[in-house]
Amino acid sequence: MKIFIYSIFFVSLSLLAGCSDFMDTAIETKYQEEDVFVNYSRMSEAGYGVYATLFHFGFNRVNSAMLASASDEADHADVNSSVQHFNTGTWTSSLNPDDSWSTFYTAIRRANLFLEGSADYKKILFRDTTIAANAENYRYQVRDIEWLRAESRFLRALYHFELAKRYGDIPIMKQVINDEETLRGITRDDFDDCIDFIVMECNEIIPLLRETWIDFDGNKWRGRATKAAAQALKAEALLYAASPLHNPSNDLQRWSRAAQAAHDIIASGKFSLHNNYRGLFNLGNGSDGNPEVLFAVQRWNENSLERYNFPIGYDQGGQGATSPSQNLVDAYEMRSTGKSINQPGSGYDPQKPYEGRDPRLTMSIIVNNSMFKGRPVESWIGGLDGTDKLRASTTGYYLKKYINENLNLAQNQSSVHSWIIFRYAEVLLNFAEAMNEAYGPEEKRGMSMNAKSAVDAVRQRAGVNMPILPPGLTQIEMRERIRNERRVELAFEEHRFFDVRRWKIAELTENLPLMGMQITKREDDTFDYLVVKKEDRVFKAHMYFYPIPEAETLKGSITQNPGW
Repeated sequence: MKIFIYSIFFVSLSLLAGCSDFMDTAIETKYQEEDVFVNYSRMSEAGYGVYATLFHFGFNRVNSAMLASASDEADHADVNSSVQHFNTGTWTSSLNPDDSWSTFYTAIRRANLFLEGSADYKKILFRDTTIAANAENYRYQVRDIEWLRAESRFLRALYHFELAKRYGDIPIMKQVINDEETLRGITRDDFDDCIDFIVMECNEIIPLLRETWIDFDGNKWRGRATKAAAQALKAEALLYAASPLHNPSNDLQRWSRAAQAAHDIIASGKFSLHNNYRGLFNLGNGSDGNPEVLFAVQRWNENSLERYNFPIGYDQGGQGATSPSQNLVDAYEMRSTGKSINQPGSGYDPQKPYEGRDPRLTMSIIVNNSMFKGRPVESWIGGLDGTDKLRASTTGYYLKKYINENLNLAQNQSSVHSWIIFRYAEVLLNFAEAMNEAYGPEEKRGMSMNAKSAVDAVRQRAGVNMPILPPGLTQIEMRERIRNERRVELAFEEHRFFDVRRWKIAELTENLPLMGMQITKREDDTFDYLVVKKEDRVFKAHMYFYPIPEAETLKGSITQNPGW
């Protein structure tokens, strides 16, 4: 998203800053609102500003931690990070480490301001280009604002979805409201109504969005939303609506709709799996040109991710903050047999725990004695990167996914990082889950593939080449395989945290102890491996939904979620 780095941060945010919180009606702007929608330059900058909140997504956004550290995927080495409140069960309506209410409602207000202010864009642009010589320029500007209006509706829908999957029932905001009495009377709409709104918006804007921004106008607009981004949002929203948390009666029609929405993307034939799983997360500015990426936030040159997560023994300031859990490591199957390490005949050797495993394990996680920056990582006690060291990993593992190993932090080298919001492998797994729940593992029902073949496609990615799933699995068996496949394929991508909630299994998974690996080195340079408990975790039934911020419930008619 290279075009937005300058326009968003230095222009658009000052043009249309929006509210500091949802109920605050003050508009802090560089210009008065009536001065923004007067010409193409200011109007388009206001449209680009709706994208700004995308930089809130991903990486170390929760007080230096990844959201993975608030699930059974990882621990965060800094015990003082606020993310730990998730793990200890001490978060409240006034202390939520991932309180996103104000962030996303400010973004929604920004979108509504742009949509309302640009409603008369054709007349405004005509006044701005009155001479005949500007006719072509006028046509270009009209097209761009038309696209920006569709993109703003997509982003508004995306921000509503991010709120709904956290808070459940939320107010749907389709317009700017400045009247304080009206604001005080706003109530929460049903989760299902929010999903219906998102789906309706996506259906309406898909024909209005571009197929791609690649090779258009010198590539300067790369990173903007496309038809596929809206299709992916629709499919994911329908999947959440079909899931047990929101579909307690298990209405199979919901699963069928989710499957069809995902299949629309698959059937287009426009997307495929990247041939390098490790490289997929280090595409930088090339992410939106890759056939697996449907929508991504391409950030700026930075090295904070590496500074937080490099193993500590490289004298470059690494902190090993995100410590992948043994719980996650155990989810990676054996490559030769395709079996879980706990299954008989899997081929797993607990004293050679990383040999013969799913290749995605060592593409996503740095394990003991694996090569990193030219030397074996020493995660053993007493080793350069050992768990007994200050600021070291707490679990014996370090994050590898997203990390640019080639950076020299001592020289302050940096690189562009992309946070992928929607990608094709997730679409395949969304489809597989919905198809299995609606029709079972191997029924096609007019689709081009079934649940099993969709999962097999992900497992058979070039360079991964995991065995296909065995035929004849029951629906329950396939459900467990799909959930495990999501766990390893989408690790550290902010899916697991929400998946266990929408599946309504978090009371099991998030109450299990977080485990790590204790490693000791023998005199013959081999290792002893012992799985150990690192910490207990706390999850209670009311935590399936975030608490509404206390400040919001005190302002008007917004009610609190049960249990908070």
